[in-house]
Amino acid sequence: MSPLLVSIAGLAAVLVLGALRMPIALALGLVGAIGTGMLQGWETFAYVVGTSPFQTLSNYSLSVLPLFILMGSFAVHSGFSNSLVRAANGFVGHFRGGLAMGSVGACAGFGAISHSDMATLTTMSRITVPEMLRLGYDPRLAAGALAAGATLAVLIPPSVPLMIYSYMTQTSLARLFAGALIPAVLLTVLHLAAIAIWVRRRPSIAPTSPRATWRERTSLLREIGWLLLVVVAVIGGIYTGLFSPTEAGAVGAFCILVLGVAKRRLSWPGFVRAVRETVHFSAIIYLLTIGIGMFHFFMDSAGLPRFIAQFVVGLKMSPSLVMLSIIGVLMVLGTVIESVAILFIATPFLYPIIVGLGFNPVWFGVMMMLIIELGMILPPLGLNVFMLSSIIDEIRIGEAFRGCLPFAATNAIMIVLTFFFPQIVLWLPAQMH
Repeated sequence: MSPLLVSIAGLAAVLVLGALRMPIALALGLVGAIGTGMLQGWETFAYVVGTSPFQTLSNYSLSVLPLFILMGSFAVHSGFSNSLVRAANGFVGHFRGGLAMGSVGACAGFGAISHSDMATLTTMSRITVPEMLRLGYDPRLAAGALAAGATLAVLIPPSVPLMIYSYMTQTSLARLFAGALIPAVLLTVLHLAAIAIWVRRRPSIAPTSPRATWRERTSLLREIGWLLLVVVAVIGGIYTGLFSPTEAGAVGAFCILVLGVAKRRLSWPGFVRAVRETVHFSAIIYLLTIGIGMFHFFMDSAGLPRFIAQFVVGLKMSPSLVMLSIIGVLMVLGTVIESVAILFIATPFLYPIIVGLGFNPVWFGVMMMLIIELGMILPPLGLNVFMLSSIIDEIRIGEAFRGCLPFAATNAIMIVLTFFFPQIVLWLPAQMH
């Protein structure tokens, strides 16, 4: 069997093992190791199995992951998510649909400290969705606002998926964070606009809440002011070059820890749970990294990524048409696979194509995040929708998908804008020193 056929069989084997519910890290590592043995010999197989984990985990750029994850875990167990929701509702809750808008804003703020769409969804859904349903919000609006708002964590810096993309492609993490900032803000505004248009056309789906006084708003700002200052300091420190991304993660985790302890919001059991969650999530990502390292070695040995890149370039298709095809593939993957897994599986194949066609890797990284976000709320298999329905019994899957359609439209608008106006992504990184 030719190396190319072996690599195609290996790729199919990973998909089959994943469908059989084998952990994707184990599937990638197992197929990668066996495939390498078949192509390069079993001595090479033993060498890869023995050295790949060490070489992968000794990479300095991976040290940023557990620090930012720890920062988010400290924030979760300090109860800052409740403060963000109260603050957002205090400023926009009196508008029609204001609690839904506040939920999107709180998801954006929480995404900046949790760095995970799943963590944002599971945390915020338990706080905001029951309150919206209690006040008489239509379940479709409540579900759509939360499912779409949670996806912002994939894009908003400091994003774990962006860190993984940076590691896999050796793209500057600071420039990726800078490039994602403007699209993240614009997408948040578009989500808020979608809610405003929806409730204006159908006022019955969203009641209003009492207007908070300025004294109450000032109190709410004081409650979250230090938290927002930490987030701004972390992102600003990376952007200005004051410290590296790894140092930024350490500074952020330490500041949130001190803030939680000083405000008596982080107990010893909460500290232990935060550390345990950080170790658990970091171990999952590191195992995925080891698995994809073995699998990538196998694919490189067979030459499949180069073959695909040369094949696509040889088709003489316009770069725009190729990019549209990639967008379609990523959207389909986003409906059935978690964002981190998509990055590990798709990036080794897509990145050579993108570079070969002359696209900017920072722009493509942000575009990948936008496309993955869209896939998470699209029927029939949008993961965020199923997750939300499993958490909140009152939300039916059909209602949730219908509620996500306006936000899917805003995601699509953002993808189109980013495609035709790449400076939305590239302008801010170009200003960095």
